[in-house]
Order: sequence, then structure tokens, then C-alpha cells
Amino acid sequence: MSEANPSLSERIHKSEKSHKPVETILKTDQKVLARITDGIYRQPASALRELISNAYDADATEVIIFTDAPRFGYISVRDDGHGLSPEMLEHLVEHIGGSAKRSSEGIDLGITSKDDENLSPGGRKLIGKLGIGLFSVAQFTRHFLIITKTPKDKFRTIADITLGPVAGQEKKLSVDNRSGQQEIQTGHARIWRENAEDADSHGTEIKLLDLLPRTRAELASADLWAKIDFQKEDPDSPNIEIPRYHIGRMKPKQTEVLEIQPELPWSNDDSPKDRFSKFVQAVRGAIDTSDSVDLDILCDRYLQTLWNLALAAPLEYIETHPFDLPADKEIIFFELENKPKGQAKRLSIKTGDTPRKELRLKSPNGAHKDSFKVFIDGIQLFRPIVFKNLPKTSTAVQTPLLFIGSDSQRFEKKPIDLSGGPLVFEAYLFWAPKIIPKQHQGVILRIGNASGSLFDKTFMSYQVSEQTRTRQITAEVFVREGLDGALNLDRESFNFAHPHYQYILKWLHSALRQLANKHKELGKSLRTSKVTAQGEKVRAEVEKKVVHSLKLRGVDDLPEVILIEKEKKADTKRLRNDGAIVLQKDIVVPPSNFKNKTGAEGERRKNAERKAVAIAQLLHGWGLLENLSFDDQEKLIRDILEIVFLD
Repeated sequence: MSEANPSLSERIHKSEKSHKPVETILKTDQKVLARITDGIYRQPASALRELISNAYDADATEVIIFTDAPRFGYISVRDDGHGLSPEMLEHLVEHIGGSAKRSSEGIDLGITSKDDENLSPGGRKLIGKLGIGLFSVAQFTRHFLIITKTPKDKFRTIADITLGPVAGQEKKLSVDNRSGQQEIQTGHARIWRENAEDADSHGTEIKLLDLLPRTRAELASADLWAKIDFQKEDPDSPNIEIPRYHIGRMKPKQTEVLEIQPELPWSNDDSPKDRFSKFVQAVRGAIDTSDSVDLDILCDRYLQTLWNLALAAPLEYIETHPFDLPADKEIIFFELENKPKGQAKRLSIKTGDTPRKELRLKSPNGAHKDSFKVFIDGIQLFRPIVFKNLPKTSTAVQTPLLFIGSDSQRFEKKPIDLSGGPLVFEAYLFWAPKIIPKQHQGVILRIGNASGSLFDKTFMSYQVSEQTRTRQITAEVFVREGLDGALNLDRESFNFAHPHYQYILKWLHSALRQLANKHKELGKSLRTSKVTAQGEKVRAEVEKKVVHSLKLRGVDDLPEVILIEKEKKADTKRLRNDGAIVLQKDIVVPPSNFKNKTGAEGERRKNAERKAVAIAQLLHGWGLLENLSFDDQEKLIRDILEIVFLD
């Protein structure tokens, strides 16, 4: 640029001496910014996820977020990444939606590795791609600050940005000279430089000011509290319970007055790691009072936001990566086959060794000795997926099963414009009698060890009727190369027609078939052994009938049901923890109408008990006991039996 017409970055540098902010407008492709501000991101967690991704791509080792909970008056996101130079900032505000990542321009700006434009300067596989992550904050606010500094720079750069509304405003259109794309000018930025006391410090802080009412309402669970208030006024309204865990509630229209104290699973004295660990333990422990755990019922929106961010970000697991689980008796490992009609094979791994070592697995694929931590309001996030010490159920197969596979496809016979280039991925499918919470039922696709979506319960539209089994599977696909081109603008969904997505879909459905076949085989073997050991013909016939009925429903596993005597009631909790369906015999089985305890009446009593067990198994197989309390389960089965034996 000439002296008479300096570039934006040159003007920003000059503010070091003039101390006068540089005024500029924001420019972007019209359709891009319109979609950002109109709401391509569905939840506040989505926008926070994008800022975390930006920090990761900038080689940050730590991200610290403050939300001002439960007031939610502002949000701050600070990282220790490379920071933004005036040149980077110029590109950011003048080319929203025109990312320099994965390009030679990104190398020149220092955004990507000099050796590989798909990697960060520190060697991480880049997550962001579209250049709109920072402006995802339009879902939170129209006013925010960027405070940023690069290493060795004696100055920090500050940008005060205001985004103008898209709908209804007078739009100023121009044409980008390089791309020929029509641009929209919306929003305003004031940028200046200040002296920095520590030249070696670096990183970026985003301060979100004047949060939009809808954002504050979402994070504060305003709709939930409003329903609870309405319920108090109208006893006939549907019953809405206060979540067991919540951040508290500010008094309406008095944002400095705490009306309801927080109910959290951790204490203020706990370390950041222990807080999240206790959060995960509390969610898992909720299974003691219900057949399933639903985060939508257990937690408020704020805690759900923490959980969803922990699932999305490229973080360490709360315990260990599934590929690093040591071989022992707690989990049975299988290797998936990639050939047509392949069958999973049991892995023989030496005690203490891991699937990663046995199968030479490489995911996750961050930089060597990588470290990335995220803290929100003093809580350190970890990936909340657990594979050990899971609750048992009444199914025949009690031991969790871990199916692991990998595949690659070069698409060498197709032009790269049609194929999207090479695809390389590794994956696991984890079967357990119960998946906690129920939001973990399904599959997540991860690119660069991160995901923009939560678990897909349909397993990418799996059509086979596996109603019970698919509720018992959690799966992750770690894409090491490819799939980027299938991501839609919101990074929360995919172009289903993309070759990479279709290839993974077919692989996953084959893997599900292999899992189902192996699970059926194990279950049949265990059930046969159990029936043989019992040596009870009548019970076997009842079981055969129930198995046949449930098989027509697509259910292959028969739950264990125990009718417990009154004097052994104290054993109920222990037996339920061991995975059995426990029913109080004197409540479930209708009392006899006969005063004399004859042999025929004794046989009738036994038949009633067998039918109670069969009814419980059928109801469980149909998923009708899942959302009932244990007391209601007993009452329902008793009512059915009374009708069955009605003279």
C-alpha cells in the first residue's frame, strides 16, 4: 500500500504512536454474515465451541472462560495461543468467511504450518476452516472486544467491534476485487495498539459485552423456571420438577439478587479437575433412582452447556481414551473387519496391553506431546465418556464389549473435486448394558479430535430394527484425514451426499451389523448355559415364549428378574446395583383367594410368580419400564396380573 492509501494493518501499527483508534467497517460475503447473524448456531454452546476451536488452532495450551453465572451479564474467553498480529486482524475483519487456513496466505500470515497448510504452526490438525468462528459471537451479542498479542510484540492490539443487524437495515454492497464476490458492509470496528508490559506474553481474549436477552435466558434456563413458576400457580398444569443440579436462579428483574441457591455436585473447595469429575460421577450415580439418566431432566441449561462443550472440544477423556484401555476381565475387545459380510473377531491382548498397541492405532491426532485444557468458571472440562465400572443390568451379556476398527480410502480413480481426496479414520463401538447418560447413545464424527455435533442416535440413519441394542451403544469415529469438505457452514451437520460421509456411513452400518451378530452369539451362549444349569422345564418354556415374542420386536436379550421376599427387602439395592430387575413379591403377586394352602394353590402361586417375571421381561423389552419409578413398576405388573387372574 502507498503512503497515501495505507492498509488497515499499517494504520493499526501507526496507532502505537498516535494513540488514536483506527475506524473501519466489517466486510464479508453477503450470504455468510447474514447466515451467521440470523442464527446458524443453534445453542450458546455452539458459539463457545467455535471460540475454543479458534484457540486450539492457534496452538493454545489453555482456554479460560468466565460466564458470570448465574447472572450471565458478560462472557470472557481467554487463551494463550499465538495471538493475532495487525495483519491477521486486518484479514479477519475484512474477509469474514474467507479463512486463510489451509492456504498459502495462511502460511504467510503465520496461521498455518510452513510445511503443511492443514496443520497449525505447532502441528495440530486444524479444526476451523470457514473463517467465521470468531463472529459466531453474533449469537451472544452485537458488541465485543478482541484483546490480542503475539509473542515478542511490545504492543497488544485491541479491537472494539459492533455488529449491525442484518434484517431491515440499509445494506451497503460492494464487490471484492480479488474474488469478484459481492460483499456486505455491516458492523463497525475501532482498533488500536497499547504498550504491553510483558513482551513474552501472548494470546487472545474475547470479551462479549451486552449479551442478548435470548442468550442470557438460554444459559439461565429461564424457560424452565418459568414453567415451574406457572406450575405453582396452576396445580392442573403438567408436573415440572426442578433439576437436581443447577446453577441457581437470579430474582427476575433484579439481576443482583440470588433467589434460588445453586445445587451443584461439587463444592467450592474442590479443584477444577475434581469439580468436573464429581459432575460426571453425579450423572452416572443418578442411575440408582431411575432406569435411565436424562441430562435434560437432571441438569439445567448451564450444566448441559458444560457437558456439551466437553464432548465437542479436543480434550482428554475423564479417565482414559478407549484405545488405551488395558486388557483385563472388565471389557471384551473385538476387531472389526472391512470386507463385505465381515465378522468381528475377538482380540487376544496380553493382560495390561492396549488395543492401541495391538492394532497400531494413532487417534487422536494432535501435535506431539500436545496439551490442551479448557476451564469454565473454575471447572476443568474433560471428555465425559466412561468405559469402566458401569452399572450392570439384567441382560445375559454383562461384560461391556469394545469393537475397534480402522479404514482408509484414497479414491484414486476419481478426480479430487468429486471424491474430496483421501479418507483415513479409526473408530470404536462400545456396547454396555446401559449407556449413561442417554444423550451418549449414538455416534459422533470427530475431525481433528473435535466435533461440532453431539451423538447421532440414528447412527447415520441405520435402518435395521435394533431398538434395544442401539440404546446400548456409544461410538466415536476419529477422522485423521478427509471429511472436512462434507462439513456444512454451521459445523454441526454434514452434506450427506459427500463421498466421505457416505463411505463412513456404510462402514459404520457394517460395524453395527458385526456388533449385533457377535452380541447375539454371546447372549445365546450365556442364556443356554443358564437354562441348562437351572434345569427347569417350565421356566425354560416361559423363557422361550418371551424370547420369541421379544425377538419379533427386535430384542434378543432376556433381562433377569428377581421377586424378593419381604424379609430380604434389605438386599434390594444390592441386587439392583448388580443389574437385576428387583420386584417385591408380596406387592407384585396378587394374594390368594383360597384360605387352605393346597398343592394346587401352591402351583397356582408359582405360575403367578413366573407370569410376573415374564410380564416384567416383556415390558422391559418394549422399553415401557424405563421411565417408571421402581414403585410404579411393581404396581403396573401387579395390576396386569390381577386382570390375568380375574375370575
